[in-house]
Amino acid sequence: MRSTRLPGSIVVAITLATCAHAEAQVTLRPGLYERVFDTEVSGAIARHKDNFCMTPEDAKDVVKMLAAAAEETDCKVSNVKTAAGGRLTFALTCKDGGFVSTYTHDVTYGPDWYTNVTKGKTAHGAISSKVNARRTGECTK
Repeated sequence: MRSTRLPGSIVVAITLATCAHAEAQVTLRPGLYERVFDTEVSGAIARHKDNFCMTPEDAKDVVKMLAAAAEETDCKVSNVKTAAGGRLTFALTCKDGGFVSTYTHDVTYGPDWYTNVTKGKTAHGAISSKVNARRTGECTK
């Protein structure tokens, strides 16, 4: 089920690039982040945790970071809306083989955390996910 991993695997890049596209200021600090993904697909629930390093370069050039993630996908972002206080919503439409998946994202963020609530429709059925990420320190070399 490749399409079920899409929202979590590229959410940081899409979230940041969408903010950049909407000319909003995203002030996530570079560093090590822990993400917790809670996903439900057609009644099956899964939890996944990972860590990722947001380098100062990533934080400065979010369009470049999105371009790298987009090379692996065929997605389009639309209906971008930002609000004061660190809130962003957008839609995502992705082609995966002969299938089209659609997602809505509701993102809230602060300087060292973000939460992304996603609802979507895929070839495998309905999908919903919540990603909570928080900065846990500096990146290790």
